Parts: sequence; C-alpha cells; structure tokens
Amino acid sequence: MMFLLHFFTFCVYSIVIYLKGGNTMVKYFILLNILFVTTLSWSQETKGKVVSANGPIQGALVTVKNTFNEVITNNEGEFSIKTEDNSVLVISYFGMETKEVFATPATKMTITLETDGELLGEVVIKAKKENKEKTEETAYGKQNRDALGYSTGQKLTAEQINQSYTNVFDVIRQMPGIEIFGLAGQEQKVLFTKNRSINLVYPIVVLDGAVFDQSILNAISPTQIESITLLKSLNATLRYGQLGAGGAILINTQLGEGNALTVAQKQASLLVKGNEYTDTVLTVENVPITESYLLALNKATTFEEAKNIYESQMTTGNYNEIPYYVSVSDYFLKWDEDYSFKVLSNIAREATNNTKALRTYAYKLDERKEFLKALSVYKRVVALRPGESQSYLDLAMASEAAGDYETAFALYYQIIFNKIPNVDCSGIQDITINELRHLLAFHKSKVPFQTLPNDFLSAKLKQDIRIVLQWNNPSTDFEAQFVNPDSKFFIWNHTKFDNTDLLKEEVTQGYAMKEYVVDEKSKGNWRVNIRALEEEPQKNPTYLKYTLYRNYGLPTETKEVKVINLSRYTEKVTLDNFIFH
Repeated sequence: MMFLLHFFTFCVYSIVIYLKGGNTMVKYFILLNILFVTTLSWSQETKGKVVSANGPIQGALVTVKNTFNEVITNNEGEFSIKTEDNSVLVISYFGMETKEVFATPATKMTITLETDGELLGEVVIKAKKENKEKTEETAYGKQNRDALGYSTGQKLTAEQINQSYTNVFDVIRQMPGIEIFGLAGQEQKVLFTKNRSINLVYPIVVLDGAVFDQSILNAISPTQIESITLLKSLNATLRYGQLGAGGAILINTQLGEGNALTVAQKQASLLVKGNEYTDTVLTVENVPITESYLLALNKATTFEEAKNIYESQMTTGNYNEIPYYVSVSDYFLKWDEDYSFKVLSNIAREATNNTKALRTYAYKLDERKEFLKALSVYKRVVALRPGESQSYLDLAMASEAAGDYETAFALYYQIIFNKIPNVDCSGIQDITINELRHLLAFHKSKVPFQTLPNDFLSAKLKQDIRIVLQWNNPSTDFEAQFVNPDSKFFIWNHTKFDNTDLLKEEVTQGYAMKEYVVDEKSKGNWRVNIRALEEEPQKNPTYLKYTLYRNYGLPTETKEVKVINLSRYTEKVTLDNFIFH
C-alpha cells in the first residue's frame, strides 16, 4: 500500500449571517480557516452511484474497508473516492442493508442497496397500526370505537387544544365531569366529579404509557400534547388495577421523539410494577482492561519505559485504530500531558477526512478543556459535512467555549431560525435555544442581543441539573437508563426499532444529541447507565460524550465531561453517579 503525503493548505468555509436588529442589518462573516497539514493521497479514483429500488440515495456513506477514507453520496447518489488495487468499499445507509463490493476504478460503479428486512417489517407493522379503523383508549388498550358497547370517557386531540392555555390543568378543565382543586401555579389536583366522596380517590396519570401520580402534570406543556383521554374508574381499574380506582388521565405526547426530555417527566413514584432498580453493575472506570496494548503499557515503571513500549507498538503492531489512540493517550496523561496530546493527535493525521473519527478527537479535546484545539477540529467537520445540522451546533458551542461569543451567537441564531442554506435544523432547535440562553446568561453584553425576540430575553434559564448526550454516529443503537433517588428508573431507547422515525430524522438532518433536565423536585442520588445494543468494528467505533451541568446558567455553574467508547459496553455499565442537593 503506497501512501503519498502532501501538504493540505487550508479550507475557508464562509457563512453569511444576517441578523435584523430594529432598522439595522448586522452582517457577520464567519471565516472558518481550517489547517490540517497532512492528508492521505490514494493511488487511484473510484467513481460510482448508490441507488435503491426507489432511486438514488443521497447521504449514503462509502468507506474503503479497514481505512478511515470515506465520503458521502451527493443528491444524485454519486460519489468519488480514492482507492488502491483490491480495495473493498463498504456502503451503508439508514434502513438499508450494508453492502461490501470490490472497487472498480476502471468503470463507473452502480451499487444497489436493499431495504433492511427486519426494519422494514417494523415499519410495516407501525403503518398498519396507524391506518387501522378509528380507535379509543380502553381498559385493554386501543379498541375499535364502533365495536365498544359502553362509553370510554372523553378525549381531546392537539387540534382541539387552545394554544393560549399555559398549563395542562387549563386543558383538562374544558372536559366534562372534572373538578380541579388548588390555585394555579401551586399544587393542583384533578378529580372526576363522580368519584367525589369523603375519601377522595384521585385519578392516576398515564404519560406515554407510563403510570404517574398527578405531580407529573406540572411538568407537561399543552404544546407537547397529542391527545388527552379520560378513563372512568371501571375502565381504569380493569387496566391498571387498584392504582386506577379513581380513574386515569391518559396523555400522549411527542416527548419520546424530541430532543429535550425532562427527567422529572419520566421518573415518578407510581411507575408500573417491575420498575424498581435492583441491578448491580460496574462503573465505566471499573470495567476490567482487556486490551493487550494497555496491559503492556501498565507494566511500565517510568515515562521513558512507557514511551519505548508505545513506540514499539506503533512500529511493529497493527494499532491504527481510534480506540488505540484514545486509550493510549489517556494512559500517558499520568506521565506527560504534551506527550499524551501527541498520541491523540494521530487521529487528525490518520483520519483527516473522517468526520466520525474527528468528532471523537474533538470530544476528547472538550473533555480536556482544550477548547481552541477542539474549535479547529469542529471547523474541519463543518467543511467536510456542510449539510449536517450537528456540524453547526458543535461549532457554535465550541466557539462559545473558546471565547468567540459573536460567532457562537450568530450560529445559534441561524440554527434557531433555520436560516443556514440547505440545512434543516428543526431537530436541534430546542437544544440550541437552551445553548443561546446559556450564552446570554454569561455574555449578554458581548453579543447583539437586541436582534432577538423579547421572549428569548425574558425567559429564565432554570435547569438545576442538565445532562447532554452526544454521539458521533446518528444511527447507533444504544440505551440510556436513568435511576432516580427512589430507585425507580426509565429507559430511553435509541434504536432503529423503538425510535425509527427519530433515527431517520437524525440521519437525514445530520444530528446526534439529546438533553435531559433534572429539576429541584428530584433531589438525592442519581445514576446514569448506558449500554450499546450492537457490536461495531473497532477501527472507528461510536464514541459518546456525556456532559453534566450543575446549576446550569447560574454563576455557580459547574461542568463535567466524560467521553467513552460506547461500543465497548455491550453489557450495561454506570456512566455516572451524582447527588442532587
């Protein structure tokens, strides 16, 4: 294999941002000057087109197997990639079966991907459910409305909910047979009139299939509601046992598919049976080391001895893998930070055009508070993936961390108002609003805040604990488990089968990020567990960045960052334990 090293000068990616402020127009030119000194030049070029039964596939990933060399297809499904003799191309796209073919530089290739059979079956099942006859929520789930021999209760849909309502109690109050006790803004209770007696029995709340007490109602915004159904006590008792003796308020939302998920909305004291957390799992720090190269390095008793072992591994071993550079770099932190960075920077040299690897590199730089170095990497990612919304949010956050507040502000603005040309930012707008408010909380005087609508300036940023998850591959299957102080848990599944529409949106828009908020009602010991649900080749696996903010947006804010090789943990592990005072 012949590698030709050449000097890669720099790439300037310009975004022109117009912000309207009163009668003036503020123009920002963001010049993203990226300098990566070396890149790989391969001996020949292979061109082709990726298609399915429905036509060309835009955004398919084409990789030269066992390398970091990759490209994505354009809107015509076309690609061009440098290859060598006998190179194998790996072609993948969400919802399609991954395919491997030999590269044929002499002729233009046409590569046809087949639909993933298992995923197709799941989609068909969902479609059938959506298209069946009109249904109602009953004691036994959804049933054909016309076949029911009794009244199920009342129902409101999103279209019937007035947008002027400020809380869910305003919505429920419009339904017949309801009484609400308490004052707005304080503790309120909903009661079905027919259940009023000396011993009041309040209805339970069933939010997206999980059972809660009524305290959860304070956390639900009317704008999030898809439908509300009232089940009278007989129906509710049949379905939920004694918990439903006072009836049930069934609320369906889109929270499971959005970007922001409030932990308080999913953690309650009345969760269904089987939701007690009784597991004993290792923390990520205590998972045994099995990698031979780390076992060898751990035998070193001096810095010089460790360097000799590393240099020998680089010369004689087959260690050109992202986990190797990350793990060995972490190992050398105890000896010498500069040398540790030298090891980590191999990623930038070896994977110059691989955004998955570069994001791993940037995550590690974030973890080490090397914000200026991370900023240059995120600029490179924007240049490589200008059609992905995550590229711009990462760049905005990196700019803020590095002290370039005007650039951060301009990018946040563009994302929130969906003004970046040919980029759909709708999937990350809620997260970006929080990031913008965070910027204003600390650096309002340094940005043109006058260009913002008033509601951005008046809204308070109260998020006692904020957790942000980011990962470098939108289509990765994994689960996150949150355990509250009462040892109750909920699980968020990021899988092609449980969250098909979400993953499709993430892949299409190019983002991979989720935020969670723990409010002041949830004080105590919290645990965050993580588990990968698929195995990956270790050449360039999925990495996950976990960020924990305390007192988010306040002068006393603190921030902790952890970066893990997600694919390493196919058995559940504890990513973090924290106490919320």
